[in-house]
Amino acid sequence: MARIVVCGYMIRYPVAGNLLAYFHYVLGLHRLGHEVLYLEESGWPDACYDPVTHDYGDDLHAGLQIVRTLLAEHAVKLPVCYVNRDSGSVEGANWDEVKRMLEAADLLLNIGGVCWLPEFRLCRRRAFIDMDPLFTQVGKFGSYLIDDHHVHFSYGANIGRRGCTIPTGGIDWIPTVPPVVPDIWQSRHPALPQRQDGNSPVAAAFTTVANWSGYGAVTYRGEHYGQKNEEFLRLLDLPGHVPQRLELALSGGGDGAMERLRAAGWSVRNAGEVSSDIATYQAYITDSRGEISAAKHAYVKTHSGWFSDRSVCYLAAGRPTILQDTGFSDWLPTGRGVLAFSSVEEAADCIEKVNAEYAANCRAASEIANRMFSHHVVLPRLLDAALDRNVSYRPVVELGEI
Repeated sequence: MARIVVCGYMIRYPVAGNLLAYFHYVLGLHRLGHEVLYLEESGWPDACYDPVTHDYGDDLHAGLQIVRTLLAEHAVKLPVCYVNRDSGSVEGANWDEVKRMLEAADLLLNIGGVCWLPEFRLCRRRAFIDMDPLFTQVGKFGSYLIDDHHVHFSYGANIGRRGCTIPTGGIDWIPTVPPVVPDIWQSRHPALPQRQDGNSPVAAAFTTVANWSGYGAVTYRGEHYGQKNEEFLRLLDLPGHVPQRLELALSGGGDGAMERLRAAGWSVRNAGEVSSDIATYQAYITDSRGEISAAKHAYVKTHSGWFSDRSVCYLAAGRPTILQDTGFSDWLPTGRGVLAFSSVEEAADCIEKVNAEYAANCRAASEIANRMFSHHVVLPRLLDAALDRNVSYRPVVELGEI
């Protein structure tokens, strides 16, 4: 077993979907028997978001309490430390203890590239996990950190492969996928109608939780790379092609985007309503018929192979996911449980296929979560490569017929 320092973005931004993107690593590594320290630093001024007041500031205590409560709810006991980069003050330990833990660590996992302290170099091995392909590689996030790590992973599973246009920058980007701890998503599967008849839709909606335009588009070598809003607008007319109810839990869209979506037949709600805490977020996913979602324009345009840390939660909850293809169909068998589309017509066809064999698609979703994205599968392979155990690392496994 290894001593692992996990660096992430849970304390500063303790919104449910974001929390889970990092928490699945922490919980998964703990469940596998590793000794884990969670370490976060302040990053930039006014980086801490309070999900109750919706204010940004420098007070970390709301996020720190949420993270500690989440760990306690899952019976996880491990150090949680927060370093103020400017003042040098530390919550959860003193500075000398933090340095000793870094020196003793076998590995530092820098997830998302949103943390960096010079003292991280005390760790004998450092791994960078790119969650935002293209935007990382062209310098939007974390690129200044890349050279300070020994090994580099990316959710852009196609980087360096034929057809993917994301620049490698001379880095050997090892493909990886978001891990999920399946048992925290186990739920009853409600007895829903297998298929709608005529114009009578199934009551439960296909849903997703999304940020409309995030931190904006980038231009790289004269090419435009955008966010999800551009791709959702391509799907604007989808509700008119199906009798099934479709819902977006949306943040950042503003009244104009929400009105336009509603006029086209989408149900739209504020993402803050479903992301305020983990229990509400999990209930939203498990009460959904399944997921329907666009991807960021940049992920699609570059044929990145990206797969969402939100979508693995739907799968673990036994909910089929219907997703805009970013190139993940190159390595993940699709057609049941996970269905890929590139047009409105294909998305409508996917919805019809799922509803025609709903129970089978739910079983397939759970099977894919367990065989492809479970922490039991993803994390041991990631650690083998990160710790340079001289094994051939390949996170993408052939699922066969599901």
